[in-house]
Amino acid sequence: MISSLVLPLLLQSATPYGSPIDPLIRPSAPRSEAPASPPPVKVKSPADIRFNQCIDQAADDPDNGLLAANKWQIEGGGYLARNCLGFAYAEREEWAEAVAAFVLAAEGAEAADDERAAIFWSQAGNAALAGGDHAAALKYLGSALEQNSLDGLLKGEVHLDMARIHVAMDQYDAAKQQFVLVHELVPEDPLGWLLSATLARRMGDLALAKSDIAVAARLAVTDPAIALEAGNIAYEAGDVENARINWEQAVKFGPDSPSASTANHYLGQLQASVAE
Repeated sequence: MISSLVLPLLLQSATPYGSPIDPLIRPSAPRSEAPASPPPVKVKSPADIRFNQCIDQAADDPDNGLLAANKWQIEGGGYLARNCLGFAYAEREEWAEAVAAFVLAAEGAEAADDERAAIFWSQAGNAALAGGDHAAALKYLGSALEQNSLDGLLKGEVHLDMARIHVAMDQYDAAKQQFVLVHELVPEDPLGWLLSATLARRMGDLALAKSDIAVAARLAVTDPAIALEAGNIAYEAGDVENARINWEQAVKFGPDSPSASTANHYLGQLQASVAE
């Protein structure tokens, strides 16, 4: 007889809701519509060249990147220098400082009618999410969407962050609405399907959970987190055999991953319950 030892553990998500956030969206040059004829070569301004160099330095060596960004800011680098400063702080996981710098960069870019303002606002929201300030994160992500300049992928990532915030705030219905937008904008993103499956399981909608996790598994066949969640869903549906199979796959796909550790724990409890 299978006991209920495993079930309490499943009430806590073992999927990425509780893991570190995705890497910050790296700044990029403004988008432009491609003309019908071959596009001319765009000459980057000295500020854009220095901006790219500063971001590269912050990514490779955050401490030196911080020094470079501060030096550039003192020299009048404006909102681009502030964004690089925020990126360096984010690489150091100093979230409050990163948020402040990203907000100033976004405000400056918006005032200059720079299309990168949307990305800078999304970075501010992403950093606020990492720092646990959910209300601020929603505000800044909303500002990113208000710019109406993000493409499908980046817009989808913003909605995915908003969904995660709503989950963290126990606002499941709002999160579910965000996932609908995520799936429309980035239907090939397995993380979006994984997280929506986890949410559906939490909400008791096992039919939707099974459907969403199946899409995630098709998109990322050997992802241990997806296999772990597939096992969780199967267990809650009363399908212990498929739960075991999926948890074993999670261990196989990523032996050293957190998902494998959790799956091993579940398998151990499952084995102990069978032996009783």
